[in-house]
Amino acid sequence: MATSDEVAEIIDLLKSPDAHQRTTMLGVLAQEPGGDPRLLPVVEELLADDTPDLISIPMLFGEVRWVAAHALAAERRAAAVSTLVELRGVPRPLTSDELSRLVDEAGLPRRGGVDGMLASFTALRERGLLPVTDLRLP
Repeated sequence: MATSDEVAEIIDLLKSPDAHQRTTMLGVLAQEPGGDPRLLPVVEELLADDTPDLISIPMLFGEVRWVAAHALAAERRAAAVSTLVELRGVPRPLTSDELSRLVDEAGLPRRGGVDGMLASFTALRERGLLPVTDLRLP
């Protein structure tokens, strides 16, 4: 189990105003959960964070809450908490090619770089043009 200082550092990253810091820390927790129950309420709060971000490499664009759901499921399993993580109507993560195709189909201007792709993700979401799914993670 993590020390109090380590947990405090993780919580600081999860509460960062920088979406990429939140997403990166959530990705670490999803892959290497510590099972520390002090993290559960902080990760649970992020299930409401619909900020778009580059959520993985190779490039996948999605919302912070997608990664939060996976991190919460992993942390709950590691803490022997058997509650499902459910998230309804969350946009499915998209590759840059998938995102570009949707932008072209919608007749929206293409924007370069990660910031441009995130702006395109937001524009598509605002128009209801992103594929969505319901997550149920054990």
